[in-house]
Amino acid sequence: MFGSAVLLGLSALAAAAPVQDCYGPDSGQVPFTFPLANGFPNVAIPSDALTQIQRTAQGTLPNGGLPANVSANSAEAFKIVAFNEIFEVAYFNALINNITNNVPGYAFVDDASKQSVLKKLNAIQAQEQLHALGANAILATNNVAPIQACQYVFPVTTFNDAIALASTFTDVVLGTLQSVDFNLGINRDTELLGLLTSIVGQEGEQDGYFRTLIGKIPSALPFLTAAAGPFAASVLLQDFVVPGSCGNLNTINVAVFPALSVDSANITLADQTLNFSFHSNDTTDGLSVVYINQQNTPVTTPLTNVQKTGDLVSFSAQFPGDTNLMNGLTLVAVTNSAGPFSGAEAVAAATKFGPGIIEIN
Repeated sequence: MFGSAVLLGLSALAAAAPVQDCYGPDSGQVPFTFPLANGFPNVAIPSDALTQIQRTAQGTLPNGGLPANVSANSAEAFKIVAFNEIFEVAYFNALINNITNNVPGYAFVDDASKQSVLKKLNAIQAQEQLHALGANAILATNNVAPIQACQYVFPVTTFNDAIALASTFTDVVLGTLQSVDFNLGINRDTELLGLLTSIVGQEGEQDGYFRTLIGKIPSALPFLTAAAGPFAASVLLQDFVVPGSCGNLNTINVAVFPALSVDSANITLADQTLNFSFHSNDTTDGLSVVYINQQNTPVTTPLTNVQKTGDLVSFSAQFPGDTNLMNGLTLVAVTNSAGPFSGAEAVAAATKFGPGIIEIN
């Protein structure tokens, strides 16, 4: 089940004093809170509000019937999808507000560029509203309570940092949706495979746009990094969700891990030693560091140079970045064994702390 989490991890990518609608976990400012002006996340299907969302999104919710016999495992997966999509709506609305209001760090040199970006971001956030409404509609059709919104904080203070962070959490989403699609298949909920695959494509398109905005090539990798539901849930709870602010988070049956901080900065594509830390009073005996990158077998390496200061555990680990061409997203986990691990789901099942996030190129 969801539990308490420390606000660490992704914030190391863009930690700074927050402004306006992009809030930091230690800022003391009021977090982003729903509902939106159109009532989201509580929008009736059909309704005038939904019609306007669809026009902004440049498309509609699927108009066919939804399956009413989805397996319990697949329903759990759609809870995580809804949880994430509602967060994304909050994030992009906060970003749009900052740009619209010319908040320091989000101002554009010319109005034409500003309006072009706002048009794209407004479409993206409306599409995310439809993803969330669709996921919750699947749950409701199967007599499962829809996932409610939380309050959120966003540890960024500039447009470029906000776009870089959006690209990173979209990478995690794309990895997690691979797991959702796989589980739909093994649970024989094949009626939803096409729907989920269409969302994978949409998220990939927007991630390419984010990467282009910050000077990267649109596609990070030939085969995107795999993830798992517990990693996605842990990222959101560690870095963005205000503790205790969610209505029915306890209904999502997924593991959530204590945070793993990547303490090395400006990581490049090289074989190197990286520094990490987590908080624990337990022994580190038997623990290993595992790297998940692309569709490759996870790489396992031992903890070295372990130091404890109170409950803070600092350590190093070898990172074979150049040897394995570990571009794009790498998820890092501290596990209770050295494996071997077949993939992201197996790593998640053995994880004690994580995920740390590494983004290269």
